[in-house]
Amino acid sequence: MSRTTYAISWLYGEFRVARFSRGKIDAQWESPTLVNTQAALIGALDAACQHMDLGIKGDVIVVHEHDLHTHEYLEVPGMKRRDLEKYLARRVENNKSFDEDAAWCYHMVHHKDGKEGILLHQLPRNIVDSTVAACTAAGLVPKSYVPLTEIVSDYLPTTDVDAQNRVLVLACFEERIEMILALGDGEALFVRELNYGANEENVERLVTDVNRTLRYTRQHSGRTVDVAWIMGHPPWTVVDELRKQVEVPVEFDADAADPNFWALWATKLSGKRAANFISVFEQKNITGEVLRRVGVFSTAAVIITALFLTLVTSGLVAHRNEQMRELEQRSASVQQSIADLEEILANNREQQEHLDRLRATSHNLPSLMLQHLSQMTPPEVTLTEVAIEQSNVGWQVRMAGLVAGDLRHGARVLAGFESALAEPPWRMSVTQSFKQTWMEQFEQGKLADASGLGFAIAGDLK
Repeated sequence: MSRTTYAISWLYGEFRVARFSRGKIDAQWESPTLVNTQAALIGALDAACQHMDLGIKGDVIVVHEHDLHTHEYLEVPGMKRRDLEKYLARRVENNKSFDEDAAWCYHMVHHKDGKEGILLHQLPRNIVDSTVAACTAAGLVPKSYVPLTEIVSDYLPTTDVDAQNRVLVLACFEERIEMILALGDGEALFVRELNYGANEENVERLVTDVNRTLRYTRQHSGRTVDVAWIMGHPPWTVVDELRKQVEVPVEFDADAADPNFWALWATKLSGKRAANFISVFEQKNITGEVLRRVGVFSTAAVIITALFLTLVTSGLVAHRNEQMRELEQRSASVQQSIADLEEILANNREQQEHLDRLRATSHNLPSLMLQHLSQMTPPEVTLTEVAIEQSNVGWQVRMAGLVAGDLRHGARVLAGFESALAEPPWRMSVTQSFKQTWMEQFEQGKLADASGLGFAIAGDLK
């Protein structure tokens, strides 16, 4: 049975998530505000969990564009894939535009004249790792993480644009515009990002930038762009001005104006592509886990079948009823063993995913946890102190504060708070419960303080 598929379009802060069943959207959610940080991404996924059932597990495809994305077109001689990737790795390390480690992928561009090129995509590694960890924490299994150009490359050949025509795609968003020069067959040649949105205030700037790009293309390639293709949902006044002032015909794509257009086309992408920020090794790890689960079920089926045949062929016809009862008992035992194996596998997988998330987000885990604490702290609780420190074995968390209400109500509230901390995504192991604090206050005669019931909680994230 096929798994449920999710798609996340996170494009210059505009965040949408959709669940697909048999190729159609059966649930969706859109962030009312721009999501511009990794902490905001966690908040957006939490909000999506509340508005649509992410408990239906499945694979997720992420299409993402960010200000730190770079897209560089290179002409390269023919070489083996291994040699090409070694060359690209060296180039990324020497030429990246940021200080952090880089995540990169590439799209091989084939031209009908026999020439080949590379569209090289780069992004800080910590952004990719944090995004994958946040999706995994929400129960979604990331399979593909692609830039916007991959959608354009797959979509353009389905339109009525001639395959060899040059198309200047204007992908319009609230705060950014991405211009992609491509052939009608989908091969992208050039990417330029404009640091403003497609609105009436910026229409003159946009006309100027589009015409400059058209002239630049003509001067450096000797070929004229055939059409400008608007994707997204800019105001009609902007579209009209572009049609009046741009030097080539301007087409508006009504299908691409759908807010879920990018997510829908992301689900149509093949996972086996070089332009994927999630490495083949990581995909194999996910596939390996699925195969291990299938192996458990297969082994259990063989055991049950062998047990049944042994009892049936034992020849003890006179004791058939007794044997049947024994068979039922042994079958129940085998089924329990299967359940135990499944639970062990699930626990191991959860522990591994938890460790992966902590490794991926270790550099900014304190800020992520503080962001989450603001959402999970009960209204009766006031936190006066929070400390998150890294040790050799993990992270140590200490917090103190006051809880409103009487002892019984406060105990229920704090017990629930500790339980929430012990659940995913943090799974904090509580080393000092609020009960210890209360016992100390009780011995000192300070438990019933008019200003509230003081408490302290400490634990480890490993």
